[in-house]
Amino acid sequence: MAVRHEVENLTRRGNIFYWRPRVPAAFTQCQPGSRLSLSLHCSDHKKAQVIGRKLNTRLAELKTHSKEPMSKQQLQKLCEHERDKELERLEKISDAAKRFGRAGDVVEMELDLEAGWAYQLLAKFGTRAELSLEGACVGLTYLLRNGVPASHVDAVRANYRSERSTARSPGFEEGIRRLMYNFEIDDTALNRERAMSKMFEGRAAALLDIDERHELVDKSQSEFTGGGRANAAAAVVSAGDIKAAGPAPAPAVDERPLPTALIAIPEETEITQLDLTPRPAVTKKSTSKASEAEQRVVAVSDFEQECEKLIANMGDEWEPATARDVMALVRMFKSVLIEHGVEHSGQIEQFHIGQLRQHLNHIPTDWGRSSRMRVMSAPELRNEGEKLRLAAEASGTKAKVGLAAATVRKHFGNLSHFLKHLKGHGFEIEEWTFEGLRPRKPKAGEVRGKQFKPSPADIAPIFSSPLYVGSHGHLRGKRRQPGKQVFHDSLYFLPILFTYLGPRRKEFAGLHVNDIAKDGDGYVIILRTNGIRGLKNVQSKRLLPVPEELVRLGFIDYVQAIKQLGYEALFPDLFSDKTDNDPGGRFYDTFVPIMQGALGENMWDRAIHALRHGMADTLKQAGVPTEVIDDISGRLSEGSETNTRYTNPAGLPLMRSALKHYPVITSGVERQPLHLLPWIEKKQPPPWARKGKK
Repeated sequence: MAVRHEVENLTRRGNIFYWRPRVPAAFTQCQPGSRLSLSLHCSDHKKAQVIGRKLNTRLAELKTHSKEPMSKQQLQKLCEHERDKELERLEKISDAAKRFGRAGDVVEMELDLEAGWAYQLLAKFGTRAELSLEGACVGLTYLLRNGVPASHVDAVRANYRSERSTARSPGFEEGIRRLMYNFEIDDTALNRERAMSKMFEGRAAALLDIDERHELVDKSQSEFTGGGRANAAAAVVSAGDIKAAGPAPAPAVDERPLPTALIAIPEETEITQLDLTPRPAVTKKSTSKASEAEQRVVAVSDFEQECEKLIANMGDEWEPATARDVMALVRMFKSVLIEHGVEHSGQIEQFHIGQLRQHLNHIPTDWGRSSRMRVMSAPELRNEGEKLRLAAEASGTKAKVGLAAATVRKHFGNLSHFLKHLKGHGFEIEEWTFEGLRPRKPKAGEVRGKQFKPSPADIAPIFSSPLYVGSHGHLRGKRRQPGKQVFHDSLYFLPILFTYLGPRRKEFAGLHVNDIAKDGDGYVIILRTNGIRGLKNVQSKRLLPVPEELVRLGFIDYVQAIKQLGYEALFPDLFSDKTDNDPGGRFYDTFVPIMQGALGENMWDRAIHALRHGMADTLKQAGVPTEVIDDISGRLSEGSETNTRYTNPAGLPLMRSALKHYPVITSGVERQPLHLLPWIEKKQPPPWARKGKK
C-alpha cells in the first residue's frame, strides 16, 4: 500500500518512492483527471524529498508560465529528466566525499554548506545582481539572517563569485537553451532566468541537506550547526558591525580542500546533449583578454542569427543564392569551431580558420546537394569523405572529395564578410589573415582555356533529339525516347534561347509572361527583376531581341497560351507547388540527360553554361566587337572609359545586326502545332513535385 510523506505528491510503495501528481487542467492536451506516475528510483527519504520538491516546483512553473500546449508524454519526459539529473548530482556529491576520504570530516561538511549558500544567493538574487557581501549588502543581510556564521562569509563570497562568473558565460546560457529546446519550452529571456533560478535552487537544496550525506560528522564542531570550531577571534558579528568597520580587507588565500560540489568529477566519455556544465575555454588567453577589456562576444550557437542580420543588411546587393551560400559557410564554420571547443567569438584564433581550410579538403565535393550531408557535423562530414575516398581507391576511380579552388575562394570571401560583420558590431574578433589559405585567383590566360566553347556544329545535334523530332511521352524519362509527340515547354524553347542569346541560366528560366513584348522591328525580351527572380547585377538588366527562329517555331503562340491560362511564370513546368525550387536548377536536371543522349561522347563539362561561352566566341570570330557581345550577355566591359562612362549599352538594332552573325542551326526543326504539357494545360500540380526544401 502506498504511504504518503510530508512532501506533496510523494508516496512510497514498498521501499521505493514515487511522485504521482495530478496533471493540471491547464494542460488541455492531457485527459482531465489524469496523473503522472514517476518512480524516483530511490529508497532514501531525504533524497526523495529533495527530488519531489523540485518536481512539484517545476510542474507549478509549467502550469503558470507555459505558453504552448503540452502533452502528458512531454510532461513525463521532462520530469524523468529532472529526476535523473538530480539523482546523478546527489550521487556524485556523495561518492566524491568518500573517494577523497572525507566522509566524516567537518571541513568537508562546511565546504558543502558554503557552496550551497553561494547557490542559494544566485537562486534568490539572480546572476545580474553583483553582491559584494560587505557592508550593507542585501546578500550579506540575507546570509546572516539565515544563520550563516560571519567567519564563513569570505568563503561563501569566493564560491558565489566563481559560480556567478560561470553562469554568465555564453556556454552556460547555451546549455540552458539546449535543455529548454529539448523539452519544447519557449526560449525567452524570462524562461531562461526561471530555469537558471530553479537549477541553482536545486543545487543549493542538495548541498544544504547534510543530514544523510554527512551523518558521520560531529556537527557540534561547526558554527553552521550551532558548534564552535572557529577561532575565538572570529566571533559572530552583525551586518551593522560590518558596516561600521568599513570594507573588509581582501581575504587571504584559503588553502583548505575544494568543496565536494566543486571537485572535478571524472566524466563519462560520451557527453550527453543535456549536460549543462560549460566546457572550459580552449583559448585561455583570448577569454581572459575579453574579460579584462569587457568586450562583447557572440556565442558560436548564435552565429546563424548574426548571419541573418548580415543578409538583411546586404539587402538587394545579394541574390538569394548568395545569401544561401553565406549561411552554408557560417554553419560549416560553426561546426568546426564547436569541434575544437570554441564557445564564443573571443576564442576564435587564426588556427581555427586554418582548420576550416583543411576541413574543406576532406569533405565530399557535392555535400551541398545532399540534404542528409548538409545537416552533418564537421567530423561526420569528413568521415563521409573518407568513405568516398576508400570506395574510389577500391574501384580505381577518382574520389569526389575536396572542394575546388574556386569554391574555396568563394567560401573564404563569404567568411571574410561574416567576420567583418561581427567586428563591425563590436564583437571581439582576433586579427585574421587568409594568406596561405585562400587559393590564388587564376590569371586571365589560365581562365580562358578552362571553359569549352562549343561551336554551332558542336551544338547542332541537340536539335535532332526527340525533344524536337518527337518523343514517346511528356514524362521526364519518356522525353528522351523517340516517338511522335512534340511538347512545347522549357525543354523545347530554352535550349534555342541559350544557343542564340547566351544568357545566364536563371535569367531565362525565371522569365515572367509580361517580360515578352514587341517593338517596331519585332519581339523583345525584357530582362528585369520580377516577382520570380532577381538579376545578378546592374548590367544584367537589358533588352534582347527574340531570335527569328524562335518566332518561327511558335514561341509567341506559346507565350499567349501560357498567359491566357493565368500563369505568371513563362515556363511554369520549372516550378513546384510544394517547394521554393530554383527554376534554373530544375531545367539543368531535366535537360542535361537529354543533352548527354544527343551528344554522346562529345558531351562537354558545364554543359549549359558552355552555351553562353559558345555564343560569345562565335560572334567574336565573326568580327562582332567585344563591347557589343558583352552588352548582349549582360556583362560590363572594363578598361575603356568610353564604354563604361560615356556610352549606353548597345541598342536593339545593333544587337539584331550582331546576332545575324550566328549561323542558323535550327532550320531542320519543323514547326509543330502548339502542344502544351497535359498538367500545364489542366493547371495541375507538377507530377515531379515533392515536399522538401521549402
